[in-house]
Amino acid sequence: MSGSEQKQLMPIPIVHLITELSAGGAQMALFRLLQRIDRRQFSPVVACLYNGDAAVAQLIRGLEIPVLDLGMKTKLHWGAFWRLYRLLRQIQPVILHTWLFHANLPGRLVGRLAGVPTIICSERTMAMESEWRYRLNRWTIGLVDQVVAVSANVRDFTVSHIGLPAEKVMVIYNGLDISSEPVGSRQSARRELDLPAEVCVIGAVSRLDPVKGINVLLRAMVSIADGQLVIIGDGPEWDILQKLTSDLGLTARVHWAGYRADVTALLPAFDILVQPSLHEGLPNTVLEAMAARLPVVATAVGGTPELVEHGRTGLLVPAQDAAALASAINLLKGNTELSRQMGQAGFDRVRQQFTVEQMAHRYETLYHQLISPKSGVNEWRHTS
Repeated sequence: MSGSEQKQLMPIPIVHLITELSAGGAQMALFRLLQRIDRRQFSPVVACLYNGDAAVAQLIRGLEIPVLDLGMKTKLHWGAFWRLYRLLRQIQPVILHTWLFHANLPGRLVGRLAGVPTIICSERTMAMESEWRYRLNRWTIGLVDQVVAVSANVRDFTVSHIGLPAEKVMVIYNGLDISSEPVGSRQSARRELDLPAEVCVIGAVSRLDPVKGINVLLRAMVSIADGQLVIIGDGPEWDILQKLTSDLGLTARVHWAGYRADVTALLPAFDILVQPSLHEGLPNTVLEAMAARLPVVATAVGGTPELVEHGRTGLLVPAQDAAALASAINLLKGNTELSRQMGQAGFDRVRQQFTVEQMAHRYETLYHQLISPKSGVNEWRHTS
């Protein structure tokens, strides 16, 4: 085939299926991938089971990529599955790439029924789902060409505990865009959050859910003198955590910012980022804090130790240990030079190993590797 013909090849159609598109780690990873995917090679469409008008959906539409809401109302909403089948038959994607458990399972079943030649699923959490879900995962793994785990610890968990075949599971880390200048300053971020200019600010960006361990962070704050805590996020534990804050006598020192779409611009307000989760796959919040040159105090769970180098880019502590969390925060709070060094080391680590360009390149390479042996794929790369 001549060079001119190569340039006229049509991009390969891909459908990305995700549970929903409100703000979250998987959703932002998908958005960042779509920002960088080579549109000359791949033509993406996004489908979600519900929440097709949520925050990340709007970001994806801003990339001029279609987002289709399948209108799922219940777990066994057959109409949504039928709409997914019709969508796949209409688009005839070469690849169906699914994100999160509730998208993985119908994606496998409906995708094969619709004749999709290549199916990629994702594993982004560990120890957060029921054994029944793990069984369903095992029973349907034969329908999948590749499983992408978000960290090495998640990969090991899917093989050793869930029982997925090791040869089908690979790791692709999330990545961030660190090419642009910071979008906010310390002064402007503190004004936005109505914080004093000089006080030490400890920050957490988290869904308010029991697995995120915000209650442990609040208990740790009792042992941290003078510092202010800012919590950005919303979720089902809002009222419970508000009451705990009052019971601990912390009302004047804890600022509840709620959900914010401008988290990146607010991170410069913090002196330390704390991630007290009980379980994690690969926390985007920690990556974003490192990219913002913040030292990180985090629990040594899931893929977090693959991001945070203890003693170099931050400090790791056991989960559910308020005393250890307070001790680590106090160490950084009392040593601004150590905090600065760790923040810079974290930025350097993201720049070297966790960029969005690296993530997109790894996905593009995987896509090509999986479709090259498949018959019938070349018909999609016909000349216009």
